Amino acid sequence: MVVFDDGVRGTHPEDFQLLHNGHLHLFRHAWALSRLVTDLAGLGYEVVEVDAASCDGADALRDAVIAAIADWPSDYGRDSWPGFNDGLMDYLLTAERPLLVLTLKGLDQVRSKDEASVLALLEVLASIARWHLLFGRRLICLIGTDDIEFDVGALGGEHPFWSRHEFLFAHRTGERLPPWIAS
Repeated sequence: MVVFDDGVRGTHPEDFQLLHNGHLHLFRHAWALSRLVTDLAGLGYEVVEVDAASCDGADALRDAVIAAIADWPSDYGRDSWPGFNDGLMDYLLTAERPLLVLTLKGLDQVRSKDEASVLALLEVLASIARWHLLFGRRLICLIGTDDIEFDVGALGGEHPFWSRHEFLFAHRTGERLPPWIAS
């Protein structure tokens, strides 16, 4: 099953640009997130927001993601990362919901309390995104961070990159906006 046809190569829509570099992408500023979400929603992606700022560990972090996903059974995958992974396989993307943007805000706050849980979540999301891609479903994870030098290394076989809107350090610091962003 082809995920993108050859016609997209010349147009470079936002999802192609993002997925070309992996499934995990960083953003810092609201204007970057707004642009990404607007472009991806215009391509038919459903946007699911997770606010993890008040989470204090693995259970709360899993609960925040589960609560944001429609049709996820309330008692499934809450108690362990392997169970959560199974839930992501079964309920995150489906034939009826094949395009999904998962925005994760507040991970910096959780990371300061429980870095291992944040890394486990991102590792599982990177892995599950590749699994869904095998079935023609696309998951893009947008990770909010105030750390302009955010680096967690490779997760699930990929390294989170800054979105093209904040790829340059000057864009992340707010020294200047990319020319295609209207202020």
